[in-house]
Amino acid sequence: MSNPMFPEPMPPIGGPDNAGKPARPPVPREVNVSFAVWVLSMVLSSVLQIVDADVFVETYQKQMANQAPETQLSAGTLKGVYLFAVIAVGLVMLLFAWKMRSGRNWARILLTVLAVTSLLFQASSVGMSSVLGLVGVVITATGLVFMYMPASNAYFAEMRKQQLENRRR
Repeated sequence: MSNPMFPEPMPPIGGPDNAGKPARPPVPREVNVSFAVWVLSMVLSSVLQIVDADVFVETYQKQMANQAPETQLSAGTLKGVYLFAVIAVGLVMLLFAWKMRSGRNWARILLTVLAVTSLLFQASSVGMSSVLGLVGVVITATGLVFMYMPASNAYFAEMRKQQLENRRR
């Protein structure tokens, strides 16, 4: 029985574009959980970095204190560049997560490399003494684990198979 709050999706419209193409497999729960975790990770990371923007600017200015004034960026310019970079990196991470959810294995591999790098960095620089560091490790590890669950692996294998079949046509 159909729930009026969550109606069944419409069937694909038949036509020359869909003729002979296999239906896309449904996105498994594990991949959706991983996607949600990556989005959460991106949002939390971006918020924390934006909050720490002034610390970044102060650190930069201390390091550049003995340099010629004309080689230094103003605090406002530096903060603007920093915030732009944080937002740009966040949007790229969101793109990777979106592509991973749509079955692109290259995005899953990129997220894996970024997650492992992040985990190594957090373990070497922060350790487990910081509560936020520990939360970050748990979030990153959760996203990583859910991307490689058996249902996720089957989904990526099926999507790869469909991509290869579509290229042959």
